[in-house]
Amino acid sequence: MSTVPGPAGHPLLGVVPAFVADLLGTLEATFAEHGDLVAYRFGPKWPSRTVYGAYHPDDVARAMTDPEVFGRDTAGFKVIRESIGDGLLTLDGETWKRHRKLVQQLFTHRRVMGYTALMAEEAAKIVDDPSLRSGTVDLHDLMQRYTLRVVGRALFGDAIDDIVEELQELVQQLGELSTARRLQLFTLPLSLPTPRNRKLRDVRRRLFAIADRVLDLPSDPDADDLLTRLRGARDEETGAGLSEQEIRDEVLGFLLAGHETTAGALTFTLHELGRRQDVQADIAHATDDTLVRATIQEGMRLYPPAHSTERITLVDTKIAGYDVRAGSQILISPWVTHRHPDFWPNPTAFDPARFLDGGPTHRYAYIPFGGGARACIGMQFALMESTILLKTLLRSYRFDTTAHELSVNPLLTLRPNGPVRATATATTPQPV
Repeated sequence: MSTVPGPAGHPLLGVVPAFVADLLGTLEATFAEHGDLVAYRFGPKWPSRTVYGAYHPDDVARAMTDPEVFGRDTAGFKVIRESIGDGLLTLDGETWKRHRKLVQQLFTHRRVMGYTALMAEEAAKIVDDPSLRSGTVDLHDLMQRYTLRVVGRALFGDAIDDIVEELQELVQQLGELSTARRLQLFTLPLSLPTPRNRKLRDVRRRLFAIADRVLDLPSDPDADDLLTRLRGARDEETGAGLSEQEIRDEVLGFLLAGHETTAGALTFTLHELGRRQDVQADIAHATDDTLVRATIQEGMRLYPPAHSTERITLVDTKIAGYDVRAGSQILISPWVTHRHPDFWPNPTAFDPARFLDGGPTHRYAYIPFGGGARACIGMQFALMESTILLKTLLRSYRFDTTAHELSVNPLLTLRPNGPVRATATATTPQPV
């Protein structure tokens, strides 16, 4: 068996120090040095634990679409399941299929279009936000509030108002604690009372309490929110629906993934637009959504919200020409694949025109929403709320970020490492 190339790493810890210090930079550098399949050693050389980074779109496609060879029962998904329960993000097998069949009834094109008025209302509130009139604004804080209110109102109606601030705080803590747990050489049971475990259990308890508090509110069977529809969803063949605990876990997943990923995508896109006044002006005067969509797509290419994911090989297989044994963990990194020079000329440049010219030549060279049967169910919802916010905001303001550098933090999702500052200048008269 030929040896998969990879970094030597620390004699005892392998790549752990490099991953902790700069995960995305390490993935980029090792891909550039070693190619489309890279072996990452965790821990000492013997006994060793190796994770394989697969970066070519052909291999990404196989990993995402061949459930006979690639499974999802990985250490990373186990940590996420511990943190937020059993929803579409973490389930597998027949249980996942049952949930997906029921939940997808909520995200048809017609259903998503039904939320455009709500999205427009929340976008108008952002335009009137006092922080914009102050001159310097934290884009990430602004985008988090917008996306959380959109997904919260879509889920619960107006019951979101009392939980916005607390949920923002808990999402940050959950990301930091879960990421640290995923990078441990030896993952201790969550039941053990270590300081980190106690913190993670406390965050999880508070998140579940928020979801339970909202679920316990009096419900209107005629309401048009996602929660009411989820409670009413039934399997056409069996007539069965989801239990309250299953609904709780799905709702928590919607809240976390549904606002955090879109907030990041909008933040990073606006940061890049802050260096491209020409594109901002074009969006402000556009008569359709084509350029807006292309700009958002390019933002998610450079800054994919789900920066990495995992699979595990169920049988012996070949990846990038190398033999890989059953039971091997496979790392898929949209951050790296979105920068693959064979598919993206000048890959680190922000250029929305890429998506006006047809986009990537390989379906799996661009995977911000995953792919295959497990592609993100909320993709159209996220793209719609992003499009509405961006075009609404840029008709009233211009943003300048040339004086501010951007640092990212790869937690459960890709987040900025601190506030994302921008100078905001009104282009139309604003309320006093």
